[in-house]
Amino acid sequence: MRSALALLLCLVPAAAAAQDTLAGSFAEANAAYARGDFEAAARGYERLVEAGVEDADVFYDLGLAHARLGQHGRAVADFERALSVRPGDAEALSALEASRGTLGRRRAEREGEAFVETGPPTLEGLYGWASENTLAVLVLVFEAILVLALLALFFAKAERLRIGLGIAAPIAGLGLAFAAVGLSARTGALDPGAAAIVVREGAPMREGPSSEASVRHEALEGERVYVTAEDGAFCRVQAGGRSGWVAAGDLIVLR
Repeated sequence: MRSALALLLCLVPAAAAAQDTLAGSFAEANAAYARGDFEAAARGYERLVEAGVEDADVFYDLGLAHARLGQHGRAVADFERALSVRPGDAEALSALEASRGTLGRRRAEREGEAFVETGPPTLEGLYGWASENTLAVLVLVFEAILVLALLALFFAKAERLRIGLGIAAPIAGLGLAFAAVGLSARTGALDPGAAAIVVREGAPMREGPSSEASVRHEALEGERVYVTAEDGAFCRVQAGGRSGWVAAGDLIVLR
């Protein structure tokens, strides 16, 4: 007991020190951004992400720094991650659309036409207002209501009560289905693989996991793809009707 207490007393100051260090790093990155040193700001925010910080403000500020550096593919990934932590955030949504628009204009100027991804997949966009935790709670609530309504319906004798329960049960069932599908979409359970954003324009999609393999397609900066396999420094990705092996450094995995 004494040794466990001693360990706990040692861990508390260590945890507090770690929090102070992270807060200091965030303040330093913010200061770098304020003075216009966007490279230093991006490095500071990236260190926080690498340390395991999953904070909407950190992701959002990192996206702003990348956007200022013209790295809009990375900015798209950052804003997407900010929205996964804080769904429906107006500033992150606006910044995300601005970066996508910039990528589209660049492509149009270079090629005369542009493919611009305007949003996440339909299901994920439909549930963009809710976090995974919110949807999980809704699943539990609707499931409980459905079970209680069915049990009450089994024992109810009064006709009006039975009619009310007969209406409540299917409504709860529909709510349960809606929340369950949303939770599956938000967690990526319905995706063919882990969602990722391409951060390099014209990233080669090769036939095999090697820089010597022939190029099958090219991926667009800011495009959402799905990682279906990994082999060394390469990831096999799927995007629409295209698939191929892309260098891991050309991607940022969202989850």
